[in-house]
Amino acid sequence: MNKVMAVVTAGALGLGLMAVAAPAADAATHDASIACTSPKDAKANYSWGDGFTTVTVYFNNHCSGAVSAGIVTEDTDDRQSIYCLKTNGGTKGKKKFDIGVDEHVVKIKKGCSL
Repeated sequence: MNKVMAVVTAGALGLGLMAVAAPAADAATHDASIACTSPKDAKANYSWGDGFTTVTVYFNNHCSGAVSAGIVTEDTDDRQSIYCLKTNGGTKGKKKFDIGVDEHVVKIKKGCSL
């Protein structure tokens, strides 16, 4: 009987954590694409959420070669910064960036310069 109680307690605890974490599911997600040089009809695709101090950018590069993407952030004083994400052709994955508390990603663009 103790084993059953432990499972019920763990399940109840898990449900409590889910209720606390639920607002994060409401966070906005964003996406962007960069056209490939080759093949012409392909793209490198990116998505990210509204992070707090960090942001994880997911990528899927359908291009035959490497693509450099600029992760453009903006702070509360409208100052912009850029983080570079270079991905090889035919790859997908994710990259976590440490951004400031007052920064958020405003766009992803081709190239790593402002």
